[in-house]
Amino acid sequence: MGRAKTDLTSALRGRLGRNSPLSQRKQIFLPEFVITLIRTPFLPPRYASFKVPLNFNKLDMRDYMQRVYGVDVLGVRSYIQQMKPTRNRKDGNPGHGPWRRPQSKKKMTIEMTQPFVWPDPPKDDSPWDKDNFYEIQKESKAEQRSRQPKAAMEAPEKKRTALEQQAKDLLEGKITWRPTWQALGLQYNRPSLRRLAVNNSNNSNSKEEESKEGENKVQEDNKPSSSAGP
Repeated sequence: MGRAKTDLTSALRGRLGRNSPLSQRKQIFLPEFVITLIRTPFLPPRYASFKVPLNFNKLDMRDYMQRVYGVDVLGVRSYIQQMKPTRNRKDGNPGHGPWRRPQSKKKMTIEMTQPFVWPDPPKDDSPWDKDNFYEIQKESKAEQRSRQPKAAMEAPEKKRTALEQQAKDLLEGKITWRPTWQALGLQYNRPSLRRLAVNNSNNSNSKEEESKEGENKVQEDNKPSSSAGP
């Protein structure tokens, strides 16, 4: 009886969902902000600087460091950096628009009870495949630019660079010029292609002969007729 009652309670709880009491629900709290730790080698070891949202205050910072990282904070100093007025567009495209001031940035510097020293950056980035990551990011940005409406007005830089390098290699003798069908690996010695080539040559020869005959006929018609005298 007790087990059936428990199953019924769990079923009702699952059916009720958000309407069930708070004591019967699992409380999950996720932060709605992003805090970024700034590398500051010029500060003493017991100081750390962060980029925080504009609505973040000193009490929030102290509580965040204590509850998330277990770091005791002695003092907090905040600073709001106003951005310079600009006429650049928000989307980053070239051109000018109306004067505007970008959103300000807020930074906080805390004083900790225990020192914190930044670890030395790794000298070898191969375990993280850093080069491949930046190469993929570069290709992704190039693909996004190629899909923009203004991409049709831009010159194809890759093709121009490739043609320029190919021309230099030809002049320096590093590579030899080959017809397109040879560069693509096509074989014109196959029977079907040979027959097609022969037919094309015959057609061209017959057309040339017809044109020559037509020219000769026109020349004969244009010659003055010789009349016999008495």
